[in-house]
Amino acid sequence: MVEENPTWGQGRVADELALKLGIRVSPRTVGAYWPNQPGSRGPSSQRWNSFVRNHTRSLLACDFLVVVTAGFRQLYVFVLMEIGTRRIVHCNVTAHPTAAWRCSSFVKAFLATTATSF
Repeated sequence: MVEENPTWGQGRVADELALKLGIRVSPRTVGAYWPNQPGSRGPSSQRWNSFVRNHTRSLLACDFLVVVTAGFRQLYVFVLMEIGTRRIVHCNVTAHPTAAWRCSSFVKAFLATTATSF
């Protein structure tokens, strides 16, 4: 039934079995007998923790955040941190963020990081 109707999910197959054949099963039971798809991947050979551990020297984390000053002004901050060393690579602050400011922050940050790492 699954091969003839590839767009049906487990719930639809369970409903069809109940409606047409009078066989009442849960979608979870149908899933237990669900055939493996030819394009589906098996268990991953590398988990997320091992991926991060293997690539910490080349991973960067970035964040945009809002800081409220003592005078109740809002400042917008862009921070880029190197995961392996936990070192802040680039930081940029503005009171009026624009798309050009964000783009230039990314460009400056990545130019600074690639110049030192290669």
